Amino acid sequence: MSTKKNTTWLLIPIITLIATFSHTPTVIRAQSPDNFSDVKSGNSHFVAIDYLRANGIIEGYTMNGENKFKPNQKISRAEALKIFLLASKTITDVISEVVDKGNTLRQTNESPLSDVPVDSWFAAYVSIAKEKGIISGYEDGTFQPNKTINLAESLKIFLNCYPNIEYPSTSDIFADVAPDEWYSKYAAYAKEKTLVNITLENYIDPNQEMTRGYMAEIIYRKIMNDTVNLVEFGKATYYGNGANGANTASGEKLDNTDFVAAHKTLPFGTIVEVTNLATGKSIQVRIIDRGPYGHGRIIDLSLAAFAALADLSAGVINVQDKVIHLP
Repeated sequence: MSTKKNTTWLLIPIITLIATFSHTPTVIRAQSPDNFSDVKSGNSHFVAIDYLRANGIIEGYTMNGENKFKPNQKISRAEALKIFLLASKTITDVISEVVDKGNTLRQTNESPLSDVPVDSWFAAYVSIAKEKGIISGYEDGTFQPNKTINLAESLKIFLNCYPNIEYPSTSDIFADVAPDEWYSKYAAYAKEKTLVNITLENYIDPNQEMTRGYMAEIIYRKIMNDTVNLVEFGKATYYGNGANGANTASGEKLDNTDFVAAHKTLPFGTIVEVTNLATGKSIQVRIIDRGPYGHGRIIDLSLAAFAALADLSAGVINVQDKVIHLP
């Protein structure tokens, strides 16, 4: 996979498997004192926001001496475009390009789109994106910078920042995305790379208005897909007490006190690192079974493994899976 960012603060550790794997949960992303005061461990986008903050891709709002991110706040098209550009290239390259473009706009006094003043903070970002074909504006020649961006628009603009993407077929995407929609190829890529949240009924709600937290999640997942091998995102469930001792697809009997799991495709014996995206807590499990088969669900954990990541009452959690060792 190609690397789009020179990330020096990579939060996925390279773990060498010797003979066994660890059953001891570890927090691979510890909240630092510089993290946003309103993004605590337990926030559904905690890992993503903490990563993007540490890499300078997102900023917060200073309020009463506190730096807040406002993860539940809706995000405008102008704000989203800025963050998409910062995420897709090195920060220094984007900032340098923005400074040069801002100077040019002020000298020529030519607005990139009719509702983008040349002296606005977002003018240079809009101009750069238009020149690169990342955006084109609406049919009336506007950008509508203050309009809340939705999921479909977000996927198109963000993925257009990566000109070399190979898009998969759009024949079978989501229950609420037709193959011929204007954004269908972006949705197909998002499904292939597990960039978005998928309901059990295979819905993504493409018209939903984006929050700052969900936007951070999508960006984080894209960066991880580009920089880390064999990583995926989705929901984790667990085997109930009644499954203990049952036969699994590998022939091994399930021991719900062991750190084992089911995966749709990974070879039996594969060691997978599973991270709770709301806390950064990480464990390793061994694949012994097949499943789960619900849309958006990527791994079934033993009861003990799930309990090491979250309270059992949660039932389902958003996780990141990374292959540590293939047999």
